[in-house]
Amino acid sequence: MKRIAINVFIIFHLAVILLWAMPVNSRLVTGARPLIAPYMVWSGLAQGWNLFAPNPLGINLRMDVQITYQDGQTSLWNFARPQDAGYLKRYTLERQHKFSLDALQNDKLAYLRPDVARYIARLNNTKPNDPPVKISFISYRSIIAPPNSKRPEPWTSKVLYTYAVKPGDLK
Repeated sequence: MKRIAINVFIIFHLAVILLWAMPVNSRLVTGARPLIAPYMVWSGLAQGWNLFAPNPLGINLRMDVQITYQDGQTSLWNFARPQDAGYLKRYTLERQHKFSLDALQNDKLAYLRPDVARYIARLNNTKPNDPPVKISFISYRSIIAPPNSKRPEPWTSKVLYTYAVKPGDLK
């Protein structure tokens, strides 16, 4: 029975990964994707083909967090940016980077934002008499300029989410 369960587990995962990652738009594949999408996102197995031709992603994205403390001072906390690290460290940072872009900026997954805000507040609760009181996620976007462009497009920003930290959140 154990062997059958393991085989079913392996076959299931191979099937959903193939259906999800195949760059084919057959009726079977496009019909199955909405059914398996919640599982793929939840498990962290979701992949996209928007990096490749014929329609590569046309924007740069990044996200920072502005932390406001009780005394009114603010500081900026950055999500991982793999491009700022060495080659080996990039692989460990990529998961956090992908999470900040794919999950936190996706309105369908907005329910994750309060938990992440509380986590960041706890990480930055380092001053005994000056705790964080507000966490703001700031999303930055820049259109990728065409290859023959002389200068890069400017970055635009918007506050994506703001969380008012409660004293119980810092424990």
